[in-house]
Amino acid sequence: MSTALAAIRVGARTESEPAIAADVLDEHGLTVPAGSQSLGIMLAELLAGPIPDGERVGLTWTTSARLTRADRARVRTVVTHVAHDGLDRHVEVVDEAGRVRESGVETWQTATRPNPITALDFCGVEWATDLQSRLNRDEAFTSSVSTWDGTIGLRSGAREVHLRIYKGQVIDVTRRSLLGATFTFEARPETWVELMLGADDDFMRRALRGEFSSAGNGYEYLRLTRPLHTIMHHARAMAQEVPA
Repeated sequence: MSTALAAIRVGARTESEPAIAADVLDEHGLTVPAGSQSLGIMLAELLAGPIPDGERVGLTWTTSARLTRADRARVRTVVTHVAHDGLDRHVEVVDEAGRVRESGVETWQTATRPNPITALDFCGVEWATDLQSRLNRDEAFTSSVSTWDGTIGLRSGAREVHLRIYKGQVIDVTRRSLLGATFTFEARPETWVELMLGADDDFMRRALRGEFSSAGNGYEYLRLTRPLHTIMHHARAMAQEVPA
């Protein structure tokens, strides 16, 4: 069990076979009243299974179209964050048409310590410090921000880190800067995973589709579109360099 847990890292995925919700419940001797808000949650739990050596200590859940007992669905999961004491896992219940009907984020606490990987700890301070080193050696980046003075925030879910930039260099990395970020660039944790670990660098396409958003000074955000693309390029390169 410990070996299995140690091998779990950000980007680890599972996908169940499609099954009719009523059949899954019957197989486990469970009954859920028609229209119950817990049907999707129960199906996800039964088809995804637990994290080895872990206890689920938190769950947030959203519903776009409530699942029914007659629906045939499958459950997809992806690990979005790994810490020394546990991890977060994104869960989706997908119907036959490929629509995500219900989804949520599970927080698992583990007795055995997982092995966090800095390059996959998106928007963590150590991750951003490694990113800082790469950016300050990239002439394309330093020239594009040579006259800019400000702070870029990067956020993945509730995790946020700030890059203080001055005269073409990232001069500081902090969880929260004293005066706040000039603007903050953010996305859901599963979107970070898909972009950083996907086969293609489709950052601009995802940004245009609204998968990333910004808060704060919108003018400065638009001015820094090119440097942002460079930041994402280096973050993706860090993730892609992690051995499989």
